[in-house]
Amino acid sequence: MKSCQRIVQNARRTNAATYWGPAMTESQCAVFHFDVKTMSMLEADNVPVIFDNLADAERYSKDQIASTPGMGCRIHDRGGKIVGTFADTQVYERFHGPPAARRSLLVGIACLVAGVGFIGLDVWFRFRLIFGVFLGVRFLWVAGVNLIDGVTGLKRVEHNRSDDPGG
Repeated sequence: MKSCQRIVQNARRTNAATYWGPAMTESQCAVFHFDVKTMSMLEADNVPVIFDNLADAERYSKDQIASTPGMGCRIHDRGGKIVGTFADTQVYERFHGPPAARRSLLVGIACLVAGVGFIGLDVWFRFRLIFGVFLGVRFLWVAGVNLIDGVTGLKRVEHNRSDDPGG
């Protein structure tokens, strides 16, 4: 792909710098890569791939997703606005869809039971094993985070279904 150029090679023919990243012309797009599981940037240097137009950026993103399903591509225009996000649907659903929400809910419930159990054990021993309270509080913290994540994930899925005109 001739239009795929690293920012260093493309800097000579750009018009203006952007506030969020590399100097680009109005018609150019920047593609950033991210890990679908963690939704964090993949490249250590955070240097995007610059394309002369949106069609080339979309084609490149689809090719990258086909070859590396665990990677996603996010396309930005010159102003920094997200123009498109591409990710393998099955991989995304596994980490951010209903199965992941149910998994977080189950882990949250298990941690809640463990946390209450450790604290209860320590109370039963009249706080002679203060270690139970320390572990219990940590488990309760993890339970809270996972329960919130699971419930909001399931509500988001339910909300998306209610917005769907087809069903």
